[in-house]
Amino acid sequence: MTRDNQEPKKTNSYKKTGLIMLAAALFGAVLGLLSMLLLGGRTDDIQTGMTDILSFIQRIMLPALLIITIATIILGERSIRRLRAIGEKIRETEDEECDRWEYEEEKTGAFGVMSNILSQVFCVLILSAGYSVKYITDGNHKNMLAACLVFLGCYAYNGFYQTRYIKTVQAIHPDQKGDPSSRKFRQQWLDSCDEAQKELIYQSAYKTYSAINTWIPILLVFTMLGHLFFDTGIMAIVVVAVIWIVVTGSYLHSCVNMKGAKLRE
Repeated sequence: MTRDNQEPKKTNSYKKTGLIMLAAALFGAVLGLLSMLLLGGRTDDIQTGMTDILSFIQRIMLPALLIITIATIILGERSIRRLRAIGEKIRETEDEECDRWEYEEEKTGAFGVMSNILSQVFCVLILSAGYSVKYITDGNHKNMLAACLVFLGCYAYNGFYQTRYIKTVQAIHPDQKGDPSSRKFRQQWLDSCDEAQKELIYQSAYKTYSAINTWIPILLVFTMLGHLFFDTGIMAIVVVAVIWIVVTGSYLHSCVNMKGAKLRE
């Protein structure tokens, strides 16, 4: 293909990029204008509503954390038992039937890990509702102490669950190596994977990276609007921006290092 044939494609790409940027700017302007029209005169009412929600979460903080902890243990134990049962099926079967059970293993493991992460996130969100000096000094120190103990218990279970999950998978697949308590566990695990497993990890990791780079700009817009209308402060904006920088920097650093290693070989 000649350079003359390639040039229109390059120009077209620049035009498309410009149109996308223009559309994004117009969308941001319209969103900001609508936010001012819809929320500008209701900021006090919305802040009052948010305060009421915060007060409600503070009142139910301890029972909510207890419910999350109980649900976490039930789902975690169910997942581990299910994985062990699937492991027996994998050892007993071969070929296509084994592939089906390995799919069930992957699905069950994903459910267990996602439940584990959601448990930690919800625990942090609920505890954060009362995690302030004002709440504690208003006579709620006993309730806060009890909530913190439940929170720590739930987090302890989540931490041990992750180790048990890895050990369960290693019992099913003895070739999977790595000490879950080691700082280098992820690299140890990756090194023990075969080419098909590595391909699955690489593709999933890249899709995750692409999803992050799609959602972080959107989250930045919402955190900026939150600061503009609800005076939430710039910390949320800073945190999202730092996550974006760290994720992109880590990806680029890995690409450069891998190219360098290939060149040295």
